[in-house]
Amino acid sequence: MGRKMRFRGVKHTPKRLEEDLLAKAKELWEDPSVLRPKCAGDCRKCHFDKTFKRIAAMDRIKDDEAALLKMASRGGDDIAKAYAATISLHAAQSIPYLATAKLGGEEVSFAQRGAVRNDKLIGCQYYDDPKMRLLLYNTLASKKKLRMYSFGDEIVCSDRPNMPAEYLADALAEAPYDFLGDGLSCGHGSGGMLKIKIKSLGKEVSICEACAKEVSTVPYIISRHFAKDPLEDIEVRVEHSFHSEGQESFEIISGDVLKKYANGQLTDSGLIRTVLKDKAEYLKGGGVATYVIGNENLGSDLGAFLARLRGTDIETRALEGFLRETGRPVVIKSDRASEALGLFWKDDYRSLLEVVSDAETAAAMGDVSKRVPADALREAHSTHISKDVVKSLPDFGKRAGPFTVMADSLAKAYKVGGLDFLLDEVEASTKRDWKYRALAHAFTLAAGGEDEHHRLKADEVEFAMFLVPFSKQLLDSSGDAYRENMNTLLTALGSGEKV
Repeated sequence: MGRKMRFRGVKHTPKRLEEDLLAKAKELWEDPSVLRPKCAGDCRKCHFDKTFKRIAAMDRIKDDEAALLKMASRGGDDIAKAYAATISLHAAQSIPYLATAKLGGEEVSFAQRGAVRNDKLIGCQYYDDPKMRLLLYNTLASKKKLRMYSFGDEIVCSDRPNMPAEYLADALAEAPYDFLGDGLSCGHGSGGMLKIKIKSLGKEVSICEACAKEVSTVPYIISRHFAKDPLEDIEVRVEHSFHSEGQESFEIISGDVLKKYANGQLTDSGLIRTVLKDKAEYLKGGGVATYVIGNENLGSDLGAFLARLRGTDIETRALEGFLRETGRPVVIKSDRASEALGLFWKDDYRSLLEVVSDAETAAAMGDVSKRVPADALREAHSTHISKDVVKSLPDFGKRAGPFTVMADSLAKAYKVGGLDFLLDEVEASTKRDWKYRALAHAFTLAAGGEDEHHRLKADEVEFAMFLVPFSKQLLDSSGDAYRENMNTLLTALGSGEKV
């Protein structure tokens, strides 16, 4: 139990406390068997036999205060002496003075009698308190290597770890949890899980990361239990998702960490957080391809991991190529591809860029570590595929007119990246003149998009619709046909330009 007691001195006895102590002294005077522990062990002979034989012998002097005090002042049996001292209170029918002691932060008043240790007097006089009654038995239990379980109106003794189910339920009733079912679980089974197993009982307490509080549950479990090593019957572990295939999915708590937790220096919530943080960091640096999203461990299945991510195609492509090449583990809280990219972007942005472009393009972009990964990846990909597109189409040179430049830019943007790229180019290329806006509208419709008409009037929209088939023809052409179709579009536009 390990409770420290400090002697505080004496004081006059309050009437109510005197009545309470005298009532308990009378109960023991009438029936000393309430002090005898119940047996749950396999001892060849009960270690309490001699003690309760001595107590039984006091029956002939139990009305004689002086004789009882004499019994409480000699011999080495602390339990028998504490009993004699306590029932002498009933024989005296008064308690003029009380001593006080500080016990576990609580002030306890008790009556001093005979030559009995204070802790034994407290344990005997408060035999109805599951925690304080242990003080009566701890010396003998320690000497004989016994385990004592105190709960309700009972105290159970065993020569081996043998926790009663009733004891565990009684101890956990003080913990600040609403356990469900068998009274040992918070009812959840995902994420980090604190498991406290009582080996002799074959049961375990289960608390999830979300329910865990800033308290330590093990101290509640051992608060009414005495043993030389109260943790010998307890296994504490934290289950987690941060493990590679073939590795254990839990961490057994031992050593100094277990001692801190059992002493209340480390809470349920703090213990889970500590283990999850350590395991996540270990997994990230382990170099084994393992993918974890939130509390779900997908093992080394890269396909399943990528399928779970929310993001653009370019983000997913970059991650897939990078992870297949490097075999790096990924531990993220959400299912956003951007979070996964963020793990590697600062140090490996160039490798990621090369996945969607080439080494030359990635090098030419310079340091993009502070840019949004999706934007930089898209630019690299666009630049890369633009090279091939531009090579396959005529170059109209620096002498090309403004309508030619605009139509050429819109057509090539579409060939590089489809409608999305074309719309980006429309946003950048639209001029104030209505003919430029009509041309942009025609290309948008030709590419299968919609447009707000760019503030065109009815007759101007009609003109844009007239240009749609010529724009579509240009979008679908290549080589010399591209040059010819450009001239056809410029003529239809009435631009006065020619290539």
